[in-house]
Amino acid sequence: MSLIIRMIKHSVNERRRPITITLQSAPRVVSSCYMKSIRILLLLTFLALAGSAAMAQSYRKWEFINPADLQITISADTPEIITGQTATFTITIRNRTDKTVNIPYKTGQQWDMAVYHDRTQIFRWSQGLTWADAPHSIPLKSGETRSQQLSWDSIDRNGLPLPQGIYKVQGMVMTQPRYLVSNDCAIRLLPNEIKKTELIDAKLNQIFEIELPRYVGVRELTWQIEYVYNDNRISVHRVEKTADKTKIFFHPKRVGHVTFHMFAHHDTQDATVSFERRTFRVEVK
Repeated sequence: MSLIIRMIKHSVNERRRPITITLQSAPRVVSSCYMKSIRILLLLTFLALAGSAAMAQSYRKWEFINPADLQITISADTPEIITGQTATFTITIRNRTDKTVNIPYKTGQQWDMAVYHDRTQIFRWSQGLTWADAPHSIPLKSGETRSQQLSWDSIDRNGLPLPQGIYKVQGMVMTQPRYLVSNDCAIRLLPNEIKKTELIDAKLNQIFEIELPRYVGVRELTWQIEYVYNDNRISVHRVEKTADKTKIFFHPKRVGHVTFHMFAHHDTQDATVSFERRTFRVEVK
């Protein structure tokens, strides 16, 4: 469609006439050669995209592995240790497919481990270590597993025991181009003195008490309770202090068992530097 504009000149004294705009259809002329070139261009583009996709797929098969094909787990040899001691963990990789998977590594490092406290990484097993570049791969048959033990000394940079509490640990398999991370594993750092579990029989809705030392030397103790399992079966009723004892009274409200810890620390400190843990198991009947 072409646009033709006809403009008519007027003299000064003549009455102005409107401008006439006429739309006329222009003939469409598209050569067969032009259409053939378009078809060829589209075909070449399609072939180029298909070829690049095939190359990318073959490249991924050579260098990448599907994380869903492998299961990475970590477990602590013991869930609790006294702070300052060494904890040992086992990292395991398992082929969960029905075929052999080749696991590629970029260097001689195959494993790693990180420890976190309050979401902050405080330890990395590989920190300060180096490995030579040695690209290689290890085949893992269907259902086969490989494991490695790594250790962590629960001390700070000055060689002092870390604060007590729960720490999170993650294991890693250092595949290329990115490593695979395991599940989260929890480990607890305990005070130096751990008392044996004390059993208590209690009757429903009848108050019972436990006695704890009030002082260590001349310093008063604060006792902090931590329930392992309670489900609202017991609750603290009141606390009384004598000359040398702290008495805690409990109210049994539901039938069942309850387990809890009592951590002792000085009144000017908190439970992360407690020096004793006592454990109680209560059977409410």
